[in-house]
Amino acid sequence: MSTHIIQSLQKSNKIGKLFLCICFAILSVYPIYRNFYYSNGLLTYERHRALIEKRSEYYNPWQYRILCPYSVEVLLWVYNHTVDKVVPIEQKIHISIQSSTGNVAETTDFVKLMQVPGAMKYLFIFFLFRFFEHLLIFYLAWRLWSNFVKSKWLIFFGINFLAIAFGNAVAAADLSFNTYMDIIFYLVTALVIVEKKNEAVLVPITILAAFNRETGILIPALYFISRADFTRFSFRKFNIGSVKFFVIKTWVFTVVLYLLFFAIFIALRMYFGYKPQQVWKVPAGLPMLKLNLFSAVGLKAYMELIGTFGVIPFIILYKFRQFPYLLKKWFIFLAPLWVVANYISVVAYQTRLFMVPFIIIILPMFLLLIEQEIKNITPET
Repeated sequence: MSTHIIQSLQKSNKIGKLFLCICFAILSVYPIYRNFYYSNGLLTYERHRALIEKRSEYYNPWQYRILCPYSVEVLLWVYNHTVDKVVPIEQKIHISIQSSTGNVAETTDFVKLMQVPGAMKYLFIFFLFRFFEHLLIFYLAWRLWSNFVKSKWLIFFGINFLAIAFGNAVAAADLSFNTYMDIIFYLVTALVIVEKKNEAVLVPITILAAFNRETGILIPALYFISRADFTRFSFRKFNIGSVKFFVIKTWVFTVVLYLLFFAIFIALRMYFGYKPQQVWKVPAGLPMLKLNLFSAVGLKAYMELIGTFGVIPFIILYKFRQFPYLLKKWFIFLAPLWVVANYISVVAYQTRLFMVPFIIIILPMFLLLIEQEIKNITPET
């Protein structure tokens, strides 16, 4: 191959990567816009300040999810000591919106918030934090899905669908940094498993996940279940004895990960002081399950779930047998458990809470299904 051709290919590859980065950046902005325009994005400031001051609205569990809030504080400190010294935005920018027909309540609240010292800088950091969370999720999802789907344009379509799903998953939500950080940790875990990377990476991932959100509890279990051999297991026979686990190292490593997770989980509650989980609408458990299944709140949840995920989960169940073994194993282990846990603990119309199994299992399954169907279509002669 001539040097000219090689240089042309390298240049084309660089242009392609730049194009992809620009598209990812555009897609990363859309969910943030939806969060502010259609949901509780503006409440992020007060809720963040409340957590830093140890007076969270829902003390349990919000007060114990400290990774993202304290990361924001670090970023704000850096910003105050660098960029803001050169361009102090609160001195340069003054927001006042006037309308001949009067401002809506949300606009009035925004203008009032912009008059609070420090709020404008916080909103700027909030935007950047969530923006880069999206970018990282899109990149990691691209990497993960590429292990199952060959068509880059099909994966690109999946990223587009995911961005729209993020934008639709904003019901009753502020910017919810910890939810999207949770997705990042699960994506990294899935990549370590699929690409057979050094499993020691799961140690810092588990530690960070424990500081971030209690739902990270399934990260060690996902690793453990991925190492088990269920090929001879049958639900009809329920022959548990046929399940094979790998060397003792897998058991020891999983136990170590859980010891780390629970040490942090307990230490946070000891440090901040334990309070029982606070009630939103109804107590967690059977009352919450009934609310989510058989009420107007449940109907809203069904509509929000359709608006976020479409009917893709039903398609996956319909075609379940033809997917790769690892994805099927993940689905059986993670998806039902994730849905049930959320349906009995929170109001289910917060569809962002169901994103982890959707991103690491269901979407790659759906994209693979499309790719397989295209390959099976024979051109007309």
